[in-house]
Amino acid sequence: MNRQWAPETRVVHAGSAPAARPTVDPVYLSTTFLAADPEELDAILGGRQAGFSYGRHDNPTLAALAEAVNELEGGQGAVVYASGMGALLGALLAVRLQPGDRLLVSRDVYGATLNLARDLLGTWGIRVVTGDLVDLAAAAETIRRERPRAVLFEILTNPLMRVVDGPAVAALAREAGAAVVVDNTFTTPLMTRPLEWGADLVVHSATKYLGGHGDALGGVVVAGPGPWLERLRHDIRLTGAVPGPMEAWLLLRGLRTLALRFPRQCASAAYVAGALAAEGRPVRVFHPVLARGPEAERVARLFPAGLAGAAVSLDLGVDTAGVYEFLRRLRLILPGTTVGDIYSLCLYPKMASHRSLTVEERQALGIGDGLVRISVGIEDPEDILADIRAALPAGSGTARETGDGGAVRGGAASNG
Repeated sequence: MNRQWAPETRVVHAGSAPAARPTVDPVYLSTTFLAADPEELDAILGGRQAGFSYGRHDNPTLAALAEAVNELEGGQGAVVYASGMGALLGALLAVRLQPGDRLLVSRDVYGATLNLARDLLGTWGIRVVTGDLVDLAAAAETIRRERPRAVLFEILTNPLMRVVDGPAVAALAREAGAAVVVDNTFTTPLMTRPLEWGADLVVHSATKYLGGHGDALGGVVVAGPGPWLERLRHDIRLTGAVPGPMEAWLLLRGLRTLALRFPRQCASAAYVAGALAAEGRPVRVFHPVLARGPEAERVARLFPAGLAGAAVSLDLGVDTAGVYEFLRRLRLILPGTTVGDIYSLCLYPKMASHRSLTVEERQALGIGDGLVRISVGIEDPEDILADIRAALPAGSGTARETGDGGAVRGGAASNG
């Protein structure tokens, strides 16, 4: 430090560049990063040399998060965003859809995903088509008929927990010349790695299971081989959809324990779903461990043993007022609008995730007025189960008839 500078000057520059080597990644809150000389800065800004210059372009904390998620997914690189929806838009922008192109979206996707495709991309002249991608024959016919430029789907659908045969759908899409965009939020790289079976871009709402603590918003797109990573990096510099370094640090902190949290949540969710399904209540239970038919085979083939998703949906067989009463009776499970946190949460799709859909659209998807989604946390599963049992509608002790003439015992609903 130059002691000839005034105290007001020295205090601005003192205390920087510590010699310590911390075990925990530091949070780089700076918006600007210095180069050794003008030539190095020119090389960094020109993309000829790795480095950092400005927070909208990159940041060491953001880069650490991107690298960690990319390692999990096995990609060519990753870009982080301020939210999962921002990441989804970033992935779709990278496809370079043009007016008149068709985007095929699985009809079972998260409600806001469908809204983004229809309400935003649709205004740009992109033709958004929805189709049943759980039914492989229907998916093949839709892809053959529509010849989409891109196909977007989730492996485990939200909120009905149906299982898409990702490798088969990706193969059909690639045969048609379509880019494959997969939302891996609900499954995480611990359950499936879509780039290994043909996806081009993998999207995460890192707010959910990757971060896992309910204290930071963020999204990530992981790129497969091809032009995708260069496009993602180019576009985010223009859109500025980056998270703050503190959010990135919190998400990275949470990601470090994903392999401990997520298997426990999956095991607890399977336990809760199985217990409720065995009790003979007039409540339909939706979870992959209860799948029958083709989806049961997919669960065994696509997912590692013991990992079948950490959320359980219940059709309580009541109206909106009955759901509100159920939410009020919960004591441990929190009424919230997200998923994947360490604490258990309950969401009402009609109110939240699928609010913008019409009644007819929700009914066509099987999302009735009595459907709720439980995001299972890391609490003791017996406590979670007891909380659900205590909140269930009175008189839910016998089986009822379903529309197909079969009795649902605990709602081990056929997803096949």
